[in-house]
Amino acid sequence: FIAADKQGITTTLGRGGSDYTAAIVGAALGADEIQIWTDVNGVMSADPNKVRNAITLDSMTYNEAMEMCYFGAKVIHPPTIVPALEKNIPLRIKNSFHPEQDGTFISKKAAKSNHTVKGITSIE
Repeated sequence: FIAADKQGITTTLGRGGSDYTAAIVGAALGADEIQIWTDVNGVMSADPNKVRNAITLDSMTYNEAMEMCYFGAKVIHPPTIVPALEKNIPLRIKNSFHPEQDGTFISKKAAKSNHTVKGITSIE
């Protein structure tokens, strides 16, 4: 999250900067899985602040995750997905406060779901 510019001045990486860095390093190392730790249990089916019965999605594809992010989901920064997608390395979104939760597994092919719609996003 914290970095230095060319002059050595401390700066932040910006929104999603640490997640994107993790994805780049994971891709460069050929990791088996890239984990993104955040403050929610994973990607939710809707904004839990607006939809009381939103659920955590067990799995989704890279494309589904990118679309949800593009259209308003804030749990993962869209560029984070690209290095994982290019190297076909799964991403897992985990909760720092509840590490026992499985989180959301993002990969080329998602597990079968009983839900017709995986998620709903909105942009204000």
